[in-house]
Amino acid sequence: MKSLLPALLAAVSLSATAAEAPADFAFAVPIEGLGADALHRVAIPQAVYESAAFADLRDLRVFNGAGEVVPYAFRPVERTTERPAPVALPIFPLQGPRDVRADELDLSFDRSGQRVSVRLRTSAPKGGPQVALGYLIDASAVKTPLNGIEVDWGKIVPDALASTRVEAGDDLKHWTTLATDAPLGALAHAGRRLERKTIEYPSLKAKYLRVLWTDPERAIELRSISGLSPAQHAQPERLWKEVVAAPDAVKPGEYLADLGGRFPLERLALRLPQENTIVPVRLLSRANPEERWTPVTHAVAYRLNQNGRELVSPDIVVGVNSHRYWLLRVDPAAGGIGSGPLILKAGWTPREIVFTARGTGPFRLAYGNSRAQAGSFRIDTLVPGWRTDQEPQMAVATTGAVQKLAGEAAALPRADLRKWGLWSALFVAVAVLAWMVWRLTRQMQRADTK
Repeated sequence: MKSLLPALLAAVSLSATAAEAPADFAFAVPIEGLGADALHRVAIPQAVYESAAFADLRDLRVFNGAGEVVPYAFRPVERTTERPAPVALPIFPLQGPRDVRADELDLSFDRSGQRVSVRLRTSAPKGGPQVALGYLIDASAVKTPLNGIEVDWGKIVPDALASTRVEAGDDLKHWTTLATDAPLGALAHAGRRLERKTIEYPSLKAKYLRVLWTDPERAIELRSISGLSPAQHAQPERLWKEVVAAPDAVKPGEYLADLGGRFPLERLALRLPQENTIVPVRLLSRANPEERWTPVTHAVAYRLNQNGRELVSPDIVVGVNSHRYWLLRVDPAAGGIGSGPLILKAGWTPREIVFTARGTGPFRLAYGNSRAQAGSFRIDTLVPGWRTDQEPQMAVATTGAVQKLAGEAAALPRADLRKWGLWSALFVAVAVLAWMVWRLTRQMQRADTK
């Protein structure tokens, strides 16, 4: 009996430390494009978020060709944290004939001491009323690239959205289009106000910018325009998944969406089914169907047609939210969304892992194991001397098509046999100790009676 307890504990210990194998996981994706470097980084594909057992991806593993786990760490995501203050830029209103084309505008600067004026000539017939065509912006004093502009219309707030085109050039004659159909203005609806004061475009250094109204009759008088500089750390490109938000059969104005996975969401975008629709929307989410809905944010969604061009509401920022199920509440009193499907687009910045190419290939990224414990290293442990501002050179790998291993059942919640084994061993140990105490007590009692 004395040898029983050590044997049980040894057996439980061996099972608890047994090495994981690819067959313990639901799926895997091959890691391709590996070089001869020791360290590689690879982006986590969409399929992993759709089938991983845990939202924090603790069940990820990297296996080599021999089925051995190799060390890996999550690479920190570079997120935009700081943006320089907007830079005030000199602006010059452009007036001209209503039907003049952009390529017919001939611009020149006249400088007299501290005074600067802009001369505009067109090839269009003279005469007729002059309308506001847009604004010329002098960005020649800015020594760094800009990636957007911010406008200010002062105290007179517009009650419409106007479509604009932004162009850049260095000689006032040749222009490159940076943004088209970009909305500016404000709208009021159902007690809420929506304002669009910024236009973003790819980072560029140019001496001059010009903002032209698509429809001069809807022009907005601007008091000032400022230039926006890129953030110090560029935001990685987002991935998007699109699903249909189905109307709730019981509650009018409510729409349910299942993203089919737990993504690290940062943005949501709504595609309304009908043009010329403006609706306030409340967004709620939850991780599982059994949980209560958690409020996330509210926004005003719109889809407008102006002069044959479509203006749609911007992306909705939701922080970082990994919930799979979403509820959209639209006030029916505001007119609803009209007939047709409501499309929900979910956007996230894909995470990356860094791993050591130990052993021989092929290497695979496995996922979907509800019994897995966290297996990643800290990035500064895996990569000694790690610094985000001086990241060491690493080969960038890619992933291939999904491979089925144990299948979806491996990712479903299961009884934790390891935990029950440890508890069973503990109960056996307590029973053995109690039996030993009882036996020792009986022996002492017999000795006392002699």
